Amino acid sequence: MKAISYTGLALVCGCLTVACGGGGSSATTGTTTSFMVPVAPMVGAATVGDASAKVAFTASTTDGGAAITGYTATCATAGGVSKTGTGTTSPITVSSLINGVLYSCTVTAANAVGSSVASSAVAVTPIAGTTGSSLNAAYKNIAWQAGVTVTFPTDCTMSYTSTGVPSHATDAYYLEPVRDVGGAVVATTPGSKMQLGTAAFGGASSTSTKSMSQTFNTCPTKATTPMATGGGAIGWMISGSALFNATEGDNSSTPALTDNVAYSFTDTSGASRTAKFIDSCNGHPTPVMNTYHYHGLPACVTALVDTSAGASHIIGIANDGFPIYGNKDINGAAIGISQLDTCNGITSATPEFPNGVYHYVLPDGVTSLRSSIGCYTGTVSKPQIAAAAIANGICYGLRAGL
Repeated sequence: MKAISYTGLALVCGCLTVACGGGGSSATTGTTTSFMVPVAPMVGAATVGDASAKVAFTASTTDGGAAITGYTATCATAGGVSKTGTGTTSPITVSSLINGVLYSCTVTAANAVGSSVASSAVAVTPIAGTTGSSLNAAYKNIAWQAGVTVTFPTDCTMSYTSTGVPSHATDAYYLEPVRDVGGAVVATTPGSKMQLGTAAFGGASSTSTKSMSQTFNTCPTKATTPMATGGGAIGWMISGSALFNATEGDNSSTPALTDNVAYSFTDTSGASRTAKFIDSCNGHPTPVMNTYHYHGLPACVTALVDTSAGASHIIGIANDGFPIYGNKDINGAAIGISQLDTCNGITSATPEFPNGVYHYVLPDGVTSLRSSIGCYTGTVSKPQIAAAAIANGICYGLRAGL
């Protein structure tokens, strides 16, 4: 019988025996305590990466009587080619995988006796640049609303056109810069000190609007260095309206959602009205051209595709081609700012991408500069920047010379 000697211990046939008892055990006979290998951990989701996978798991419920020394994640192809990664906590990253190849990933636990049996398996397909392959399939199935037209000229290209007004209900009146809409000054924003007047907004029934369009690379890659989002449209939403960054255009240090103000008045018909600078959907119209955009999580847009307790679905696409989501993870739990990178992005599983995808998150209840996307993780082309500048011109009239 083969044995491996330790000081005061002997490993015999897979069981670590200790004379005279003592310590925890999974089986005890007389004065001898036998230690076993741990119970297998429970595997969770595997998050896709560029030539890698991040395998999450729940720790073993029983260590076999000897402390667990570590965990090993193994990702193997159908042909038997495997790579491993080790660690003491979840998740474990397995590197040197081949992009585009399907892997089956398992996790084992180890103690002084040996390794547990493997957990159940989870599938994952690594993708270059975190997405690499086309996102067209998912984008074709998005719940695009009335007024939005999308086409897919190539496997890595999507074109978006909208009327520029949202499909959801809007307020009848808003507060907008007097220099754009004229009339009397009725309020001033607390941060940027813009003087505001009342203006009617026709919403989806408006005829004085300007359409918006953008073309996306749906095979996005991460840039070496993130690029700050500028003025104008940084994302294009399923509702037909644009997402802007968090700042108010007249003052790049002022978050739009903290610059809100309201004014109550009686309209020409005698009805009582309240006009706001930012509405309950975290959006407002763009002066002059009568289009509309958001500065943060729009609950009226997430309501089009999400349930109150469920996961977030795609609600838009950023200029760099990565998808935009609401604030819930795959299990319906809220995603906080601390979980996001500096651009408000995260790589995790979503309903559309159960193996994980890099995407932007609009956090709930945030009115600071983190309320929207602050920078692009992916590359953005000059035509896309130009489209955003045009949208900026729509928002602030023609005074910017655009």
